[in-house]
Amino acid sequence: MKKPSAGLIAAAIILLAPFGFWIYYDIYKTPMLSPRLKEYYQVPFFKLVNQLGDTVTSDDLKGYAYVTDFFFASCPGVCPKLSNHLSKMQENFKDEQRIKFVSITVDPMRDSVAALKAYSEKYNAVDTKWYFLTGVKDTIYNLAEKGFKVPVVEDVNGEEEFTHTDRMVLVDGTGMIRGYYNVVEDTVMVDSLYNDIERLLIEKPKS
Repeated sequence: MKKPSAGLIAAAIILLAPFGFWIYYDIYKTPMLSPRLKEYYQVPFFKLVNQLGDTVTSDDLKGYAYVTDFFFASCPGVCPKLSNHLSKMQENFKDEQRIKFVSITVDPMRDSVAALKAYSEKYNAVDTKWYFLTGVKDTIYNLAEKGFKVPVVEDVNGEEEFTHTDRMVLVDGTGMIRGYYNVVEDTVMVDSLYNDIERLLIEKPKS
C-alpha cells in the first residue's frame, strides 16, 4: 500500500488542528471552570450607607457577584492589606460590570461618610463599583456574625480597638455566599479568589 505523502499529512494536520483544539478545550478546559462553587449561607437583607451618603441595600446588589471585607479606616495592620488587594481586584475587573466590591466598617462611630470617602479615595475606589458602608454598630456586628458568618469583636483592651475577620467573602448575584478567602498572607488564596470570581461569572443558574 502506498503511504500518504508528507504534503497530504501536513494538509490534514492543518485542516484538523482547529477541530482538535476545540475538542481539547471542550473536554479539558471547560470542566475546570464549569463545576459549581459550594453554596454556604444566604446573606440576609441589609440596609447601610455608602461613602457618598447614599443608602445601599442588599437588593441593590442582586444580579451582581461581589467581594466583601470588614475593616475600619484607622486600622494600622490587616485592613490596608485587604484594601490593597481589593484595589487591585477593582483594577483587574474594571471592565466587568457584573462584579462589585463591598467594604463594611466595624467602627461606625468614627468612620463617618466623610471618613469613608477619604479612605476610598486613598485606594482609588470607583464609587459605583466599590462601596464602603457604614451604619448602626449593632446592625453591622449582627450582619457580620449572623449574616456573613465571620467574627467581629470589640476589643478595648487590645492594641487595636477591634478584632475582625481578615477573610474576604465571595457572594453571588442571589446573595448566596460562595467562598471564604484568607488573602492577607496566602497568595494561593488570592489566586483562588480570582479564579472563583471567574468561575462564578460564567456559572449557569441552578436548574
